[in-house]
Amino acid sequence: MPPKPDAPPASQVPLVVDLDGTLIRTDLLWEHLARLLRRNPLQFFQILFWWTRGRAFLKKQLVRRVTIDPATLPYHEKFLAFLRGQKSAGRRLVLATASDLQMALPVANYVGLFDEVLGSDGKTNLRSENKLKTLTEKFGARGFDYAGNSSADYAVWRGAREAIVVNANQAVLKQAAQCTKPGPAFCDGYSPFAIFKSVLNELFLRSGYLPAAGAGFLLAAAFPKSGVAGFAWVAPALLIFAAQGKSSGDAFRAGYVGGIFFWLASLCWLLLIPVAGFPILGWFALSAFMSVYFGIWTWLLAGKIGAGSWAQRNLWSLAGAAVWVGLEIFRAHFLGGFPWNLLGTSQYQLTPLIQIASVTGVYGVSFLVVWVSLAMFSAVRAVFSRPDSRFAWQPDVFLPLLVVALLFAVGCFQMRTAPNTGENQQTLRITLIQPSVPQNLIWDPNANSNRFQQLLTLSENALTNKTDLLIWPEAALPEFDDASYAAITNIVRTHHLWMIFNADDRPTENSGDFNAAFLFDPDGNCPAIYHKRKLVIFGEYIPLVRWLPFVKWFTPIEGGYEAGDRPATFAIRSRGGKSQVTQIELDHGAAETSSRHAVNAAPLICFEDMFPQTARTSVHDGTDFLVNLTNDGWFGEGAEQWQQAAAAIFRAVENGVPLVRCCNNGVTCWIDAHGALRQIFKDQTGGIYGAGAMTFELPLLDEKSAQTFYNRHGDWFGWVCALVTIALALAKISRRK
Repeated sequence: MPPKPDAPPASQVPLVVDLDGTLIRTDLLWEHLARLLRRNPLQFFQILFWWTRGRAFLKKQLVRRVTIDPATLPYHEKFLAFLRGQKSAGRRLVLATASDLQMALPVANYVGLFDEVLGSDGKTNLRSENKLKTLTEKFGARGFDYAGNSSADYAVWRGAREAIVVNANQAVLKQAAQCTKPGPAFCDGYSPFAIFKSVLNELFLRSGYLPAAGAGFLLAAAFPKSGVAGFAWVAPALLIFAAQGKSSGDAFRAGYVGGIFFWLASLCWLLLIPVAGFPILGWFALSAFMSVYFGIWTWLLAGKIGAGSWAQRNLWSLAGAAVWVGLEIFRAHFLGGFPWNLLGTSQYQLTPLIQIASVTGVYGVSFLVVWVSLAMFSAVRAVFSRPDSRFAWQPDVFLPLLVVALLFAVGCFQMRTAPNTGENQQTLRITLIQPSVPQNLIWDPNANSNRFQQLLTLSENALTNKTDLLIWPEAALPEFDDASYAAITNIVRTHHLWMIFNADDRPTENSGDFNAAFLFDPDGNCPAIYHKRKLVIFGEYIPLVRWLPFVKWFTPIEGGYEAGDRPATFAIRSRGGKSQVTQIELDHGAAETSSRHAVNAAPLICFEDMFPQTARTSVHDGTDFLVNLTNDGWFGEGAEQWQQAAAAIFRAVENGVPLVRCCNNGVTCWIDAHGALRQIFKDQTGGIYGAGAMTFELPLLDEKSAQTFYNRHGDWFGWVCALVTIALALAKISRRK
């Protein structure tokens, strides 16, 4: 037999090198995904769609949108030195990767060692069996050596002459040796979490998304139900920390991510709406839209964050607070407005401090919180930049903390000098009914009779105390028909009281429907009606439905309401109910003469007590209190009830009048003119969500106190901040141009 020919030397056998996890310690697919999501987190959903069409298609789409500098990638240096030695010996080196060819070429060009590059092409994913087939066709069976790192390379090693294992664990080393002849191994420093750490570093740390997400969660926890108000003083600083040192675009994205986490966390009660599908869509869509305001804030403040002289740092902090407020007032008005969870609202329990709202509105409290937070950021930055100076932090926080302390002291003085409410104080006895009707029963016509009977029973059981005014919440009355009209007039005549309730109203046959509040007097007459002015988008009306009819497919409602065009005053006279009576009972005993001709209530419906401008236009110099009728049964037993009540507190402070809230399932309460929660309805279990009634005495002043500065002048502070915001935005845009 002729002798067997010797095997060719290694220098004549091509060395095929895998890229992901082998040449580099990371994976280009995940690096591209991380950078794309860093640039636009909302593309996550588009990525999922691409993935359904295969990994090769996904990689092709990623490489079209993302460019990675190969010099920034983590290379396996010992293996790279080995490749340089092989190249110097004249060996042919081929880079074969499952990454898209356009991803691999920049890396190959940067390394400068490879004679040929093979990669996925958008249709075929060059991995495992596909890679073996391509290499066998090119070099023949066992006609190449192969360097890889994972179980996906087992199929390739089985067709290779020699297996070179790089950056792998012992299990891969052992299996590779069973596939073919083992070659050199480069597994020093192997970590199974290397790719994971690299992606997280890119996606969350380098991008600032991790501290931004933390800021969003902290800010959400500052609002009810968690209600840790102190977190609100930290969150803006953490959001700025996430954006520091970044370009304007990256700063915007960091702010946007913080906003996404804030809104998704604080509005999660939207998921409790008893409608399939729509709550999730609304939750995501609303959160995505509202997060834009956070992104704009970090975009405007990006650049020299908290740097410069003391004066420059303080001007930066003041500008940051003004921009935050400017964006809040835009949010409260744009597209009908959504003033939910304005930052200042989180401080509703700090009653002395929030008295500033009687001058600036809630926006003044937001300003203070952001100003202090940014000043603390500058102070911490000063400590780290000047560690040798023990007092480097003090100049930055001195002025804002001094202002907060002075405002707190002034607020305490205002509350101490409030009008006397002693033994001779005139009062109005009010009974509030909380029926706690689930929203699915409100939509069920078959349940109307039972729930109306329960409403009447709750009312009759509560009216044993000579009540002056009975109030039912929004949506408590199933239908305002002849039967309910007869029952209501029977109640007011029998108990000789006034009554406020909610129902639909159609003034004329040709008019639309209005969400209305009705006032009935003790004689069964209806002297006043109020039509709701702020309608709930996609709940009470569908925007642009006349021009875009398909929009109604995305909502749970079929029709809509008309919006009212003016506020109303409900003049509630003494228990005698006669228009010329000038008496009001004291402690429900003998009537005494008073200069008061009527007790004037300003009605609001649903979430109208969230809108500073709406409540303000309802209060005039003769208004004694605001009354809000709302249905929170949409949202189960969530945080929505407390968040709305927290905002309502500021309507009382801003206008200097008490506010009475009658709700379907909480928070039924009354708030005094200084924003103190004086009494909250609790059911038999001590919760706020159950059914029952609450009666209380609302103090009345002989002479109405002067209107607050805010009530007279409105959102002057907020609009000044809006002008500052516009000016800073124009200046930033002009500098970029």
